[in-house]
Amino acid sequence: MFRHFLTDDERKRIAAEIALLEAKTAGEIHVHVIGRAGKGDALELAKRTFFKLGLEKTDGRNGVLILISHLDHRFAIYGDEGIHARAGQKLWDKAAKTLTEHFAARRYPEGIEACVREVGQELARHFPKTDGPGKNQLSNEVTES
Repeated sequence: MFRHFLTDDERKRIAAEIALLEAKTAGEIHVHVIGRAGKGDALELAKRTFFKLGLEKTDGRNGVLILISHLDHRFAIYGDEGIHARAGQKLWDKAAKTLTEHFAARRYPEGIEACVREVGQELARHFPKTDGPGKNQLSNEVTES
């Protein structure tokens, strides 16, 4: 029997955190969990997954994918060209450090939430939400494959 990496409540909590942060930005955050990344480059896998999920379709090219490979204890964070051009490698290094520290202590959902907060705050700084309802272009739900 397959056991999900996150419980339903943990997935809902992460989705709620994403929604809260996206209320302050035109940027988009998506968390995707896979079983195994394999021995290849996790960042390259995240990039392929980013495009497979259609995350590049944001208006400001400011989507971010947090890819978690739970069975081989790996992750990668991939941001589209808009956010990368503005925030740079410093954002990805800081977000990766947060995940690493939480995951080392086996605080997986808390680590994902903390990473989402860091990315969301940076998105809000560089891509603040304008007046009006705005549009949520991507689902906030944590997905698995």
